[in-house]
Amino acid sequence: MAYGGDTNNASVVTALKNQGWLPCNGDPYSALDYPELASVIGNFFGNLRVPDLRGRFLRGTDQGTHRDPDTASRRTENGSNAGDNVGSVQDDEFKRHTHEYTKFPHHEGPNWASGSYWVPGQDQTGPAGGNETRPKNVYVNWIIKAK
Repeated sequence: MAYGGDTNNASVVTALKNQGWLPCNGDPYSALDYPELASVIGNFFGNLRVPDLRGRFLRGTDQGTHRDPDTASRRTENGSNAGDNVGSVQDDEFKRHTHEYTKFPHHEGPNWASGSYWVPGQDQTGPAGGNETRPKNVYVNWIIKAK
């Protein structure tokens, strides 16, 4: 569940635990202390670990819909599931693409600026954009009901 509180604050985490919630930070948990959680997620996110959702967008499993063309390459993290299964992860990626535009040849001569010297072709554009591909977003902390 999205949570607007500070899960880096020990007193907040203690209050959450007292209410049956754990931060989704990848920490291991005890199946003895949280048997309900162990019966539901088991090792989906690693050996008795809560999911580590810090800095990640959540995505539903594909379940054969083919909306995720890369289900087979989804990997394990901390011993979690791989493939089209809860707990698998993907790194960021920008979809393969090209930008075709008309380029001007690098030769000179009479009428060099006329339309006959413009030819279509592939060329590489300069770098543009930021450090990642992402939708508009807002930070939250993720918590999971453990009891």
